[in-house]
Amino acid sequence: MPPDVGFPGNEAGTRCWRVRRADDGGVVAGVEPLGWDPAAVAADEVVIRVEAAGFNYKDALAATGHPGVMRVSPLVPGIDAAGRVVGGGGLASGTAVVVTGNGLGETRDGGFAGFVRVPAAAVIPRPATLSTEAAMACGTAGLTALIACDRLAMLVDGRHARPDEEWLVTGASGGVGMMAVAVLAAAGHRVVACSRKVSAVVTVTSLGAAAVVRPDEIIDPTPKSLVKGRWAGVVDTVGGPLLADVLRAVRPGGAVAAIGMAGGADLLTSVHPFILRGVTLAGIDAASIPTQAERAALWDRLADLWPRVAAAFPVTRLALDDVGGWAQRMLASETMGRGIVIPE
Repeated sequence: MPPDVGFPGNEAGTRCWRVRRADDGGVVAGVEPLGWDPAAVAADEVVIRVEAAGFNYKDALAATGHPGVMRVSPLVPGIDAAGRVVGGGGLASGTAVVVTGNGLGETRDGGFAGFVRVPAAAVIPRPATLSTEAAMACGTAGLTALIACDRLAMLVDGRHARPDEEWLVTGASGGVGMMAVAVLAAAGHRVVACSRKVSAVVTVTSLGAAAVVRPDEIIDPTPKSLVKGRWAGVVDTVGGPLLADVLRAVRPGGAVAAIGMAGGADLLTSVHPFILRGVTLAGIDAASIPTQAERAALWDRLADLWPRVAAAFPVTRLALDDVGGWAQRMLASETMGRGIVIPE
């Protein structure tokens, strides 16, 4: 362990929320002492005192022991973290930083803790104009929304553009969805936000949505592989049957950025949207695709975006003791906006 890093030990502020698989196949989770072994901190790791951690859908899955996300047991969830460097990795103590992905909350302990240790190459200086809590209100959700909207900007064929063309965001009441609405609206698009939550209407409208619809209002009951083309671009955070139906209604030269699978991982569709209308289905993975330099540039963009959406964007502050309950609510689609964990 680098000599400039004081071992956190188990004093106040060094708790974590940890989940482990029990011998009977169940899941045991709750707040525990962090309990690091100093010898386990490698010379190329950075120790960060966590001031806030974003709460993502992946974290909700990890918190309930989902094997597709929780790759090791025991595990501290939290794929996003923001705080200040304690030491290690050649970074000055006290440097304000953010870290996302890089195995956090999946293959190594993540941000739902008083301290986290991460590879030095994963650490990015936090933009000076973005507070710790604002950074985690954006987090992976904001990075994902930017990447998705950038991809659509490259893929949508402008030769088929119409003055009244519409861009759709599904799951618009979640963190990624709300960010995508704001980004697309800022780019000058007419955005239709899709959410089944009545409580989300005012919020997503204030973020720039021109219209808010329920899923049943955009599903065409016609049993055809193609229906009338409506959407120029789509940010889909739901997946499953809704994504399959939306694909039928993308106009020629349009594109869909697929992000989530809360509505299901299976996709029952045909090749017709792709070979008869030239539609592109692009998968978005903010955890592994961008380089660290690209991530830093995305964070600068989020710092510019946040002041324009902060007043309308719902953020819920959570203590470590709240993690289990919020995870259950998120998986039940009972949350809105972003949750951030404050591990005090």
